[in-house]
Amino acid sequence: MDFIRKNWSRLSLAFLYFIGGVFAIIAWVNFGSRITDGSWLYDFYYIVLLISTMVFFFGMVGVTIVKSMQNSKKLVSALYMIVGGIITVLLLVLIIVAGVNDSELASIAGRGAMASFYQLWVPFFVFGLHPLIKGVTRFIEAEMVPAQVKPVAAPVAETVVAEKKPAAKKAAPKKAAK
Repeated sequence: MDFIRKNWSRLSLAFLYFIGGVFAIIAWVNFGSRITDGSWLYDFYYIVLLISTMVFFFGMVGVTIVKSMQNSKKLVSALYMIVGGIITVLLLVLIIVAGVNDSELASIAGRGAMASFYQLWVPFFVFGLHPLIKGVTRFIEAEMVPAQVKPVAAPVAETVVAEKKPAAKKAAPKKAAK
């Protein structure tokens, strides 16, 4: 119970990530009829987006729970790297496949640019590259922190006892003359 009391904010954030992942799955299940009716490219496109969404939300649940533990900086950075790496690779493959087969899906200019920007490029940078870079930099910072060295005991020096001087009496403030 003490763990929950101390880490309630991180655990509530993990719960919100979990709810976000569940809502994403519900949205994709309701969208599933559109996945099976399209061509293989659109099926691949939507399935990769579903997998990357689930990896992000449930990976962030793991990250926030591990952050609550003591002395887990390297594990947190490794989880960031894993989540960001999986999403980056998935979306990079999707960008390459979509760019080769249907340039409209991955275009940054033209008729489908806005849909491509919000469905593909924003998740690539925000949910893929950002956690990957954050995890790598934190891991490097954790590795670069030197181990704490215990100080060597200093030799005992002779202590000089200072003479005690009698405390000076404070002068009473003079009353102002009227």
